[in-house]
Amino acid sequence: MINRITLLLFIGLAWGQDVYPYFSDMGKQLEFEQKKIVVSDFKESRQIIKGGGSEFNWLTLISKYEPTYKIAPITTEFEYVTLFSITRNGKVISEIDFLNFVGLNSQADSIIADFRRQLDTFLNDKSLVFDGRSYTARKGMCFGTGAVLGFLSIIFFNDDGYEAAAFIPGGLSIALIAGGLMTKKSKYMKEAKNSYPILKSFLTNEQVKSIAEAYNRKLYNDILKQ
Repeated sequence: MINRITLLLFIGLAWGQDVYPYFSDMGKQLEFEQKKIVVSDFKESRQIIKGGGSEFNWLTLISKYEPTYKIAPITTEFEYVTLFSITRNGKVISEIDFLNFVGLNSQADSIIADFRRQLDTFLNDKSLVFDGRSYTARKGMCFGTGAVLGFLSIIFFNDDGYEAAAFIPGGLSIALIAGGLMTKKSKYMKEAKNSYPILKSFLTNEQVKSIAEAYNRKLYNDILKQ
């Protein structure tokens, strides 16, 4: 009988104690729920079914015994998607906000400063690059068309009655070939198109989860002491 009473007293005392992540005080529990950070990291698979409809049978072009349409085979594929998010009080927050919430303000400031430097470099980059494709196309057009017109001019010149007509394609041929020779690379320099800077992730998913758990436990203890 005494053992049973002792057991009941122990259970009653344990029931009233606060154990992470729960509080017996609903006010403290609400404060914790509003300030804690939740990390969601899960994978899901999506089934994709293709085919099953009718498709044109190309064999009908060589055999009249083949049906015009046939049933397309049904194929099943699976697409795997990883979903990762950081939320606080029901709102998705960025990694920068996450770092600030957990107290890593210097790391957040360093990431922002580095991104601003990359952005400034991108916006102020006036370097030029050689547009080899346009340059080659210009030279090829001049020399190619000039050669064709030159060949046409020779044909006209060697044909009785068309000698006078030979001067027109001949003159155009000379002009085009001269234009190709005088084409300068300096006219085909253009501003470099660098990729727009991207704010890359600073932490891995595992690091985010570990830091969030440590932050939540510290938050719990701070609220518990109030």
